[in-house]
Amino acid sequence: MSRAWLPRRLSAAIHKPRTVAAFIAAFPFVIATAFAQDPRAVTTIGTDANIRRCSEAVVAGDTSDRTVEECTRALNYRRIDRPTQLQLLINRGVTHMRRGENEPALADFDEVIRLDRRQAEAHLNRGAVLVQMRQHGPAIAAITEALGLGVREPHKAYFNRGAAREALGDLRGAYEDYSTALEIQPDWGPASAELARFARSRRDHLATVLDEPNP
Repeated sequence: MSRAWLPRRLSAAIHKPRTVAAFIAAFPFVIATAFAQDPRAVTTIGTDANIRRCSEAVVAGDTSDRTVEECTRALNYRRIDRPTQLQLLINRGVTHMRRGENEPALADFDEVIRLDRRQAEAHLNRGAVLVQMRQHGPAIAAITEALGLGVREPHKAYFNRGAAREALGDLRGAYEDYSTALEIQPDWGPASAELARFARSRRDHLATVLDEPNP
């Protein structure tokens, strides 16, 4: 996909939200869970039903108190192995993030990174939390780290970084990230919607310029 020209005055045509709720509506981000496939396929030492229930609930998008409790009980299982521990922490963090509980979510992702700095999904979701907290500079750094580590779904990482860059006023960088997301995952709805919004803003800007009287 070619990089379209962005007018210098494009920023004036884009709504700049003033509240967290408006920010999330105007600049959506995508959450990446640790379990991309069947959550029952996790390797554990011994058995614990909470591990299965936690992972299935997160994949299903269940954000109830019960999901958090099951993930916490699973993490307290004394025979849990390290890979499963990391995945459970990520998924509990995702649940907290979906509930708008940013601090607990960030704590879970930070713990994963403390245990294993090469966990790309933890960096990606940490970046998403920081976007939600409007800490856009640190969010960009976290998402860039995830990309460098080979995150499993890079189109989501580019999309989230684009949202953070746009919030900072880096419209060209945001456009390029949204475009890269669509190159990786053609016909992906979220990226298509953001690029369409850029196109509308460009048309509105050009129409305004053409309507202006000549000096």
